[in-house]
Amino acid sequence: MNTNILNLVMSLFLLITFSFGVEAKKKVIELMVGDTPPHYLGKTSGREKIDLNDLKGKVVIVFFWASWCKPCLRELPVLDGIQKKLGNKIQIIAVNYKQDRKLYRQIRHKLKDISLTMLSDPMGSLGRKFGVKTIPNMFMIAKDGTIAYHGVGYGDKTLENIINKLNQEL
Repeated sequence: MNTNILNLVMSLFLLITFSFGVEAKKKVIELMVGDTPPHYLGKTSGREKIDLNDLKGKVVIVFFWASWCKPCLRELPVLDGIQKKLGNKIQIIAVNYKQDRKLYRQIRHKLKDISLTMLSDPMGSLGRKFGVKTIPNMFMIAKDGTIAYHGVGYGDKTLENIINKLNQEL
């Protein structure tokens, strides 16, 4: 009888320990203005590595979006216009968040007129490193590599904030 209780207690201990270990691995980090974000973002569909260290000296926007998010789909062409207008002064990276890679490729084909650098984050691992909980979610990274602006959602006020912050950073 004591052996059964001991085995039960040990099993519960291992279960609790394992559960907390899994949660710790999935913990979402909250990045704030002034923080340095993770430098490696992933690879494009053309296998080009995107690393923020290679983009220092430029203002970088990392934009998390999904195809089912109507505000995201309204913001993508606006960001594309900003990228085209500012050229080499800025780099906008659009990260498709938590969507299957096959679906992402189909969506990317439909968005072929959007010339932004596109990445896929099907498991949300990059999003977790940035602290993304909802979309649209945007991080503006200053020329020194620190976060200069963080915005969630999209609307007229958001666009105004983005343009004002871009003007400050450039």
